[in-house]
Amino acid sequence: MSPRPYPLVAVAASLVMPGLGQLYAGQPLRGLACLFTVALLPTWICQLALWSPGHALAWLVALGVLVCLVLYALAARQAFRLAKHAPAERAPWQRPWVYVLVVAVSYTFVLIPFTAHVREDLLETFVAPTASMLPTIMPGDRFLADKRVNRLGGIALRRGDVALFVYPNNRTQVFVKRIIGLPGDTIELRGREVWVNGQSLSRGPVVDLGDPVRNRMLETHVAIAEQGDGHGYTVLWRKDVELPQSNFVVPSGQVFVLGDNRDASVDSRRFGTVPIADVKGTAKQIWFSFSASEGMRWRRIGQWLN
Repeated sequence: MSPRPYPLVAVAASLVMPGLGQLYAGQPLRGLACLFTVALLPTWICQLALWSPGHALAWLVALGVLVCLVLYALAARQAFRLAKHAPAERAPWQRPWVYVLVVAVSYTFVLIPFTAHVREDLLETFVAPTASMLPTIMPGDRFLADKRVNRLGGIALRRGDVALFVYPNNRTQVFVKRIIGLPGDTIELRGREVWVNGQSLSRGPVVDLGDPVRNRMLETHVAIAEQGDGHGYTVLWRKDVELPQSNFVVPSGQVFVLGDNRDASVDSRRFGTVPIADVKGTAKQIWFSFSASEGMRWRRIGQWLN
């Protein structure tokens, strides 16, 4: 006869895998329900967050993480109680090798695929390592990206979107730049003005970038407001750089991208246009921001990335 299940072992099993503690306590149906609830919950939360009004995105994701943690704790508590009141005689199938098999199958066919679906098709977090997207994105910003681009029923790319894409010259790297031109567009760079299909994107100079750290850049840079499809943003040009004129025509199935920090960015002026198929998502909202020199940048948390 197998010994009565130990409550603390049930708690430990719940931490190894959701539902495993219930299985160890002799309640396989409860374990199965717990497993699929935890596996599906991130998908439901991310879908809800993406359908919500824009600026609620990061807060709903944070709430979802909290709900998942609470659910884990409740599952462990339930497993403890079930094990505590489990009958002394255990079922024949309650053997260590059964638990190992269940864990392997559950991770392979349930937990890992559902997690990958969220990261590849819904939401993923990224960190900005360089200053190429200043003043919009600062080094150390961690932001959420909408991954529904190039998906059935997903989102369409717009001029002005901050896109994440596979770097054409090194497909192991992901770059973040702003989409300036869509397929068929004619792009003209005239000094510090960008023209798309004969219309200037410039809406005039900007004298305040929102905080003292970024405002210090105005000593050496010119900040200019530009207008995308339905939203505006700010870009930087160095004052002491001579800017040649150049023209581009965006081929079919491609996009033209520029960094917002125009003189410190490797973008379509260097490596050409980017296939739309290589665009993996669009940056949406900052959820965390930290730098070694400034520490925690609280005011940037929750900022929407136009």
